[in-house]
Amino acid sequence: MESLDTEKIKALAGKSVFSENIVIHKRLPSTNTTAKELYTQGAAHGTIVMAEEQTAGRGRMDRKWFSPPNKNILVSILLMPDIKAENVYALTLALAVSSIDAIKELCGCFAMIKWPNDIYLNRKKLAGILTEFSVRGERPAYVILGMGMNVNWCPDEESGMLFTSTSLAKATGEQVSRNRLIAEILKRFDHLYNDITGERMDEFNRRCNRLSLLTGNMVSVDTGDGIISGKVIGLDKDGGLTLETQDGEVKKILNGDVSIRF
Repeated sequence: MESLDTEKIKALAGKSVFSENIVIHKRLPSTNTTAKELYTQGAAHGTIVMAEEQTAGRGRMDRKWFSPPNKNILVSILLMPDIKAENVYALTLALAVSSIDAIKELCGCFAMIKWPNDIYLNRKKLAGILTEFSVRGERPAYVILGMGMNVNWCPDEESGMLFTSTSLAKATGEQVSRNRLIAEILKRFDHLYNDITGERMDEFNRRCNRLSLLTGNMVSVDTGDGIISGKVIGLDKDGGLTLETQDGEVKKILNGDVSIRF
């Protein structure tokens, strides 16, 4: 069984701010929690925290994220981006797109973005991204992107999981090198991060919309303040969802739980 290996990942990822500081733990409560602790201790922008196992893995709305040891990718990226706070969720999409591109390159699978923070493969959940940040003034002091991806584990569809899930091994019938996969993700994320913090947001936004599972579909979004239903127009530059309600009103939603009607 392949273990995560810092030196292998660095060699495969090449020279990048996201390959300079990679920390791998055998067991952690949560990679996001550890990344936040490292930030308070002065860790550098681009620090990567990975774990073979999490004992308190979590997703959005404090949902639990289950992963058996030594099978999947459990990673958090610490960022100190020079962007407006309203653009933070574009970073979530950047990690999703980077992962989708890496999956296509290594596995030949065509995954898609399920807004706001999931990656789906064959209409089943493959990965989830938890974005946490702190704001000072109009800009984030830090952003932590945490991702759990099912790689070499075949989720039991009868296990009572909240979402119907899949894995790369289940989709391909083969074991996938986690070291190669995370290295490919980090390489691609480096380029997209520069696009978002630079002047190429328009092209990035077009890519996100091409990869969106929701665009053109009827959905219901639970925003926490109520349910909004309508047809998805697309994803906005700042990572929001734009939809048209049944009465023709166009609404932009920054966060919420989505139910899709295929």
